[in-house]
Amino acid sequence: MGIENFNVHLFKEINSIAGSNPYLDVFMIFSAQYLIFIIPIYLLYLWFKKDKEFSLYIFISVIITLLISTSIGALYYHPRPFSMGLGTQLIGHASDSSFPSDHTTAMFAFALPFLFFKRYREGIVFVSVASLVGFARVFCGVHFPLDIIGGFIVAILTSFILYIFKKSIFYFISKATKEYQNILAKIKNLKN
Repeated sequence: MGIENFNVHLFKEINSIAGSNPYLDVFMIFSAQYLIFIIPIYLLYLWFKKDKEFSLYIFISVIITLLISTSIGALYYHPRPFSMGLGTQLIGHASDSSFPSDHTTAMFAFALPFLFFKRYREGIVFVSVASLVGFARVFCGVHFPLDIIGGFIVAILTSFILYIFKKSIFYFISKATKEYQNILAKIKNLKN
């Protein structure tokens, strides 16, 4: 069995459950579409918890990883399952390239830095959530399993490279944060 045949076979196995239980469908639709909002919510939480530098580091990780993911999607087109007449589609989606999954890429780019920085409790929770999002995207009929694996690979490689350069990134973040605070202080002084 070739890789593409395996990809289609595994998609059919996972997606075949869709439509059989309305409660499961609702849970998977929610997971596929809305769990990604954990990213901005938790980044804001970290920001206001006075963990600004780590919050910005993760933000940079997500943005760079998404840029790479969307670039891959622009250069290599792979049709989505519903574009090929496969499976049950539970959520609407444009018929653009399915590889890699941007939702999965963003979620893992968000989750993996917690593990790299030994914040294991948060990391394990968010990696689990990222895995659920990936599975739900296949379940809902908008991605193949290899799209999810591709998203994970893009995220782990990018996150690891960023971790190697963490000192430089945190130095840049620290300088930018101080400059931002200086600008705010100057604006405050002008008002007074």
